[in-house]
Amino acid sequence: MSFSCPALTDCPNQEQHQTPRAPLPPLGSCSLDAGENLAGTAAQKQAWLLLENPGAWGRDILDGSVFGPELSADLVQLLEGLGARLLLIRKPGRRDASTAPQRLRVFLAETGGQDFTPTRLWAFEVGSARDLLTLPLGQPDQIPGVRLSDQPLFLVCAHSKRDLCCAVRGRPIAAFLDQRAEGVDVWECSHTGGHRFAPVALSLPTGYTYGRLNFVSALAAAQASAAGRVALEGLRGRASHAPVEQVAELAVRQQLEAAGESPGPDDLSPQLMEATEPGLFAAHVAHRDGRAWLTTARTRPTEARPASCGAVSKPGKSWELVSLVAL
Repeated sequence: MSFSCPALTDCPNQEQHQTPRAPLPPLGSCSLDAGENLAGTAAQKQAWLLLENPGAWGRDILDGSVFGPELSADLVQLLEGLGARLLLIRKPGRRDASTAPQRLRVFLAETGGQDFTPTRLWAFEVGSARDLLTLPLGQPDQIPGVRLSDQPLFLVCAHSKRDLCCAVRGRPIAAFLDQRAEGVDVWECSHTGGHRFAPVALSLPTGYTYGRLNFVSALAAAQASAAGRVALEGLRGRASHAPVEQVAELAVRQQLEAAGESPGPDDLSPQLMEATEPGLFAAHVAHRDGRAWLTTARTRPTEARPASCGAVSKPGKSWELVSLVAL
């Protein structure tokens, strides 16, 4: 199965003004399977550490294949102390690892999203990954040469060693966005979670996560990020929220958008509530202007499916909204 974006004026080939087409998925591909809802599937993490690494990435970026066993173990300990997740990033396009820059770009994103906490994105450079061990990452404003960045990042997973679909489907989208999306810094990145939804992307510092992208929806999501908005097509949830909170926020955003509103990334704050019935999960969603909603959601079993291309199929589950009530 292949997909392509419609012949729209905002999705031309740079040179021929034709609709770009995604390549065929690899044999045994599990991506683009619509049996599981996207809502509630974003990986949960409130802090992300991004390190430029144009070389080869192993299946697990901290298994010793990229940085060696000793440094990898030290980085794992560092990340546990920070409560952060590490992603490797590189600019779209084929590059020889021997031409790696002398200084590597690093970003530290705080996704906010709880109780209207603002997001922050710190940017700085290091000579090597080992330098991260000696920097005051817990106090980003004390890092030498650090700056607060106001340009969001849009990361497209292209981690072939982890899942081939991410590379085959993700790289063309990353290259396309790098040429077309203005006001946002586009990178390829290592595994973010949910490669069964490839192509997948992560917008930072907000933490909004996307799946089953095509050229049109990816461009819309990247442009929304640049404009301080939240695109809804392909939205899986916000990384700073628990799954039921992701479902609740998306449901409220969909209702408001249908009414002609478009809340900003930090205008809604979901919070888990005690459910009143077995099997139900509840969340309260507050708007910065004082409005509020109560939502309930549940999971349903799905047919067995692989978590990634080539993996053994296992039973899964899918989140679904049960109720949405304005308070």
